[in-house]
Amino acid sequence: MKRIIINILKFGFVAGILYYLIASDRLNFERLLLFWENPSVLITMVGLLVFWIVPLAALRWWFLLRAIGLEVPLTRASLLTWIGNFFNTTLPGAVSGDVIKGYYIIRSQEKEGKTRAFTTLLIDRFVGLFGLIVMAFFALIFNLNWILSKPALASLAGMIGGLFAGTVIFYAIVLYPFKEGKDPFLRLFKKLPGHSITVKVYLAFKSFQHQKPTLLITLLMSIVLHITVAFLFFLVAQMIEVSDLNIFTQFFIMPIGLITIAIPVAPGGVGVGHVAFESLYKLVGISGGADIFNLYVIIQLAVYLLGGIPYLIHSGEYHIPQENEIGMEEQETEAEDKVGEEPTNQENASTA
Repeated sequence: MKRIIINILKFGFVAGILYYLIASDRLNFERLLLFWENPSVLITMVGLLVFWIVPLAALRWWFLLRAIGLEVPLTRASLLTWIGNFFNTTLPGAVSGDVIKGYYIIRSQEKEGKTRAFTTLLIDRFVGLFGLIVMAFFALIFNLNWILSKPALASLAGMIGGLFAGTVIFYAIVLYPFKEGKDPFLRLFKKLPGHSITVKVYLAFKSFQHQKPTLLITLLMSIVLHITVAFLFFLVAQMIEVSDLNIFTQFFIMPIGLITIAIPVAPGGVGVGHVAFESLYKLVGISGGADIFNLYVIIQLAVYLLGGIPYLIHSGEYHIPQENEIGMEEQETEAEDKVGEEPTNQENASTA
């Protein structure tokens, strides 16, 4: 009942946002007809999503799996990525595409490999976020004078600069080889609010401290992915005749917009993303941000629905897991985490 109420509130929130945007003429669904007049833009978007963006995302996850010794075939990683995208598009709430993808990759591992499989999912998500931050920072550097000339963008520039510095510091800490049981940052994170999530993310990255090339490669892959998405946004902006937008400004705006929808309220960031991009484009003196995001996200969601094809073909192997099945897998993984932490905790106690 609690989940049903939360989902109803989510859909109500999204519906309210979309109604406001349509009523205030900030969002015009009739602009979808522009794809009929510009089929080359539609073909480019679908082609890059199907043959570049989704495969590259699957390849990034596969690199992370291999780096910690999980020999998962690339074809299986690709299949699960497509299926995960399908359920991210169609399922709201806790049982999302990432949960289902994680459930199947964890289920396929022996008991000792489940924690490591979960680790790759966590790192994959955060590497994507770090890629957005790095991309926005370099777009800021290349467009610094123009961005700083606009007071509204100067605050965003400061935020991106701070996030980039935080990303660099985080990677430096993660890659530094502290002696066993003498990591001061682990002790610090355990004292912070929300330490359970913070510690889990930190330990996940720390498990890759001897896989520096993998962390670097996956970060670069994330940046390439986001540059491609920004290019698609730029194509859509040109299609609706937004002529005052240069490519570096787009590279700065798009990552910030995607960071704002990192917490999933609706599939593809519908609603929240429309408001975020409308506001961001307004900051650079351009109207139509909600339309640009809308045209992109509709095509993205349509492409991700193609993940239903491999799901139906392999329906005997892949099904929507019941909540108790997911709960059992999570409990086993958490139990492994606690067992893995016990020696460290004991060593910390003896050191103290």
